Amino acid sequence: MNSGVIFSDESGQDNDNRYGAICTLSGYRKNLIELHHNLEAIMIRYSKNEIKFKDVKGGLKLKIAKKFIAEGLNQIYSKKIKVHVLVWDKKDNRHNIQNRCDVENLKRMYYKVLKEVKKDWNYVNDWSFYPDELTSIDWYNDIVKYIENTKILNHSELFNSVSSFKFPNYQRAVEKDSELMYNIQLTDLFAGIVRNSRQNSKEYISFTEANKNQIALQLFDVNSVSISSNLKPKLELMNYFKEESAKRKLGISFNTNKYFETFNKKNSIFIWHYQPKSEYDKAPIKTKKM
Repeated sequence: MNSGVIFSDESGQDNDNRYGAICTLSGYRKNLIELHHNLEAIMIRYSKNEIKFKDVKGGLKLKIAKKFIAEGLNQIYSKKIKVHVLVWDKKDNRHNIQNRCDVENLKRMYYKVLKEVKKDWNYVNDWSFYPDELTSIDWYNDIVKYIENTKILNHSELFNSVSSFKFPNYQRAVEKDSELMYNIQLTDLFAGIVRNSRQNSKEYISFTEANKNQIALQLFDVNSVSISSNLKPKLELMNYFKEESAKRKLGISFNTNKYFETFNKKNSIFIWHYQPKSEYDKAPIKTKKM
């Protein structure tokens, strides 16, 4: 029996960012080993160890990031892996509350993502889970046990549950150093690209319009949107992601809501932006220690 593996990373968890995101990359172990080796070959070719979205500042790192994205999209297109990306707005009705606990909220967001992963791999029950290192979370006790012990009920508005749904037992849940795990680096790039399509939507539109008109960006003025030199390479990577996804007909839309999203799962990539379910859907708050 083929066992499943999930890699994950987050983007925008610090207080400087309005939007947060989680990306998971999942598939059969043999396919994720193949993906790791393909990404490793890119790094060896350019004598580098790690690529992160925040570090894409042009030149060689932009080239490496594009090759990572192309490899990831090829694997998605060939149905060897599935990618899930969830984005949430820290200023929506759920999250814009006093004393919000972001660690507890991240647990709930991981629940939502991993529930979708399980639904899309419902024929796999033996999973290993390898998230990026995050010192504020005890992955096994805070995330995996939380997921495995959560009761699934039809009337649960908080988790938007479905009937007869059961999480598998996770055989392994070990955080990994992303510098050693190229699949985690790929999830970081996907998470950063999607989250920034929401956070920097106006800048992205301005950038793409400038490119269409073949006018130097510094001479182009769309709604007086200024674009920093640090942001430009990231916008170029986002545009590369959009164009390469379109070539493979992966169903990734930007035009509808002015950020990247998908409207079904048939192409093995699912991007969705969380919306509060009701007035009772609130992020957890910090509890006072006794």
